[in-house]
Amino acid sequence: MEFRDFHVHLEEGPFSIDWIKRFIDVGTSRGVIEIGFSEHGHRFKESVGLLSSDGFRGEWTAGEATESIQGYIEVVEKAKSLGLSVKLGIELDYTPEYEDDIRRFANSYPFDYVMGSVHWLGDFGFDHPALIHEWETSDVDKVYDEYFDVLLMAVKSGIFDIIAHPDVIKVFGYKAQKDMSQRYDELARAIDSMDLCAEVSTAGLRKPVGELYPSPLLMKYFKKYDVPIILNSDAHIPEDVGRDFDKALEFIKEFGYDRLCYFDKRVRKSVSITD
Repeated sequence: MEFRDFHVHLEEGPFSIDWIKRFIDVGTSRGVIEIGFSEHGHRFKESVGLLSSDGFRGEWTAGEATESIQGYIEVVEKAKSLGLSVKLGIELDYTPEYEDDIRRFANSYPFDYVMGSVHWLGDFGFDHPALIHEWETSDVDKVYDEYFDVLLMAVKSGIFDIIAHPDVIKVFGYKAQKDMSQRYDELARAIDSMDLCAEVSTAGLRKPVGELYPSPLLMKYFKKYDVPIILNSDAHIPEDVGRDFDKALEFIKEFGYDRLCYFDKRVRKSVSITD
């Protein structure tokens, strides 16, 4: 099986061809024939306003926005010109109050695809290690409801091509006690109606929760509506490119999927996984 991995971050190293080649080398050893770099939007000075707040979120974002997006675009485009099999993507956090600004930003650059994700519920960065203590005093069911409310808004915004790690809310192992079937059905139906692609991510296997995103139950609803699926690693270091793709592929096939999607110049394409 030849894979593509379209959720890869350069943030642990420089924007350089040598650093890009390290990701490609590991990917090649695991059957990954194309890598899509999807740097976090919050790294760029040009997008610092998309997560602004007066609390922790604003302070953290200000400290993270150290790079120029032009440097990122230039190095990936240079890699393309050298014949390296790469794509230019971006992962943007969805925050409802900045929806129009996020849309303008997403449409202002020559991305091959735009990934949407939710990491913040107001000032609560629910997957941030520095805030894990907040889970201990939270009503987990209410946090899940708020997360899926915001994720649903992200889907319906029409900004994104891919919905990344759709149940990343479980990252630290805190799980809703109530039946999530209705919320999952609502999300899958909305992704289908907006003609988006949902991600199966192996990153959860490397997190405290120790399982793929999405859960089997959420995957069941994706299949109910035949939501297109993309398989990614969310690698932040070269060693994680294509990691655990064999496990994830079997998971995907168990639900009756026979194709995976990928992107080029914001156009979705697909490849068979049964050949």
